[in-house]
Amino acid sequence: MTTSWQVTMHQKRLLEYGVCVLILIVSLIVSLASLYHRDIPAIAVPLDNNKTVYIRDPTLNYKKLKQQVPMYLCVILAYAIPVVAHILVQWQHRIPNDTRDFFLSLFVTSAVCQLFTNIIKQLAGRFRPSFYDMCDWNSSVMWDGIENLCRDKSGETEGRKSFPSGHSSTAFSTLFFLTLYLFGRFKVVDIKKVGTSSYGRHYTASIKFFLAMLPTILAVWIAVTRSMDNWHHYSDIAAGAFIGIISAILAYTYNYAPVFNYKSAGLPLETYYQRKCRDTTVQPLTEP
Repeated sequence: MTTSWQVTMHQKRLLEYGVCVLILIVSLIVSLASLYHRDIPAIAVPLDNNKTVYIRDPTLNYKKLKQQVPMYLCVILAYAIPVVAHILVQWQHRIPNDTRDFFLSLFVTSAVCQLFTNIIKQLAGRFRPSFYDMCDWNSSVMWDGIENLCRDKSGETEGRKSFPSGHSSTAFSTLFFLTLYLFGRFKVVDIKKVGTSSYGRHYTASIKFFLAMLPTILAVWIAVTRSMDNWHHYSDIAAGAFIGIISAILAYTYNYAPVFNYKSAGLPLETYYQRKCRDTTVQPLTEP
């Protein structure tokens, strides 16, 4: 016999929320685990047959600049904007189960994104473009190409976490999801009859399309600032964006009906199948 609390947990999808929270905790633990320490690259410059000097890798010798988008700001933008956007569109046109599944989708995309980002970051241990500046490299000492001349151990650890970009993956995981969500709610693929003989989109569809793209454009800007500030290589940024986009797509398809079908676009899966079942059950009356 099913109890009321079991029904509530099923209706609210509380267990699924719990699984996502557990995955987020695991990803946090992973980020605190031991980091892979690769050897600091050295470039050998022979002066003559008997003497060689070692210089720093120029690709890691950039100046560490102030972050245009610190992590706290990235998190605020990545989550506050989707929440506000959802409140506005749900207020304009309420859809059953949408709020529940929207927030669950944010949890899903975040859990997938952070888990993969942190695992790869710890395993890769790639140097940031400003590694030497971050670790306070002792340039007053003649380097033998082997000795670690970093004087700031915490800075050295941070300087080994370049791949992939956490800012990029975080931003794309929620903001690209928001783009997919708005595509559905705006029904940008909806084809309507124009006049008496043709079909097409209303001009407002173009406006809605580019409005829905704005969150992704913001994610692109956040990601690119990581290279501008010398915190990431472009390959780090691209990998982070890939992780974030895949996470967003998985979260959306897990909870929502296909966005490119005008009959299902913007509907949570449960709501879509409820309506589909209702439409097939209730048949129109016909005259004998």
